[in-house]
Amino acid sequence: MNIDNLLTKNILPDTLIRYGIRNLLRQRLNSERKNSVEEQQNHFMELVKYLNENPIAVNTKDANEQHYEVSTEFFKKVLGRHLKYSSGYWENGAENLDEAEKDMLKLTCERAELSDGQEILELG
Repeated sequence: MNIDNLLTKNILPDTLIRYGIRNLLRQRLNSERKNSVEEQQNHFMELVKYLNENPIAVNTKDANEQHYEVSTEFFKKVLGRHLKYSSGYWENGAENLDEAEKDMLKLTCERAELSDGQEILELG
């Protein structure tokens, strides 16, 4: 049985999963580290060029299909009561996801200059 099967079946303990993630992150950081400032700058500029030449998002059709395959019950278990999965705002000692979601929604409304009585069309 390979690691993906173990992960899918939720067999591995969290401590082992965290260890694996940290190991992969360490490998990635080491592969990104260059021997000199000049090499690091050149590597960075190559990345910038690559990102500028490619679309912001790839394979969005599959991602959207996978997203809509997930049940509402799943989101109710992993998100706060506002079911906001794009971001939270952890300001002024927010202690839980519900507060972070509420604070982010409030900030979004402030930035959009929304007020009571307005009608909005949300396309996201």
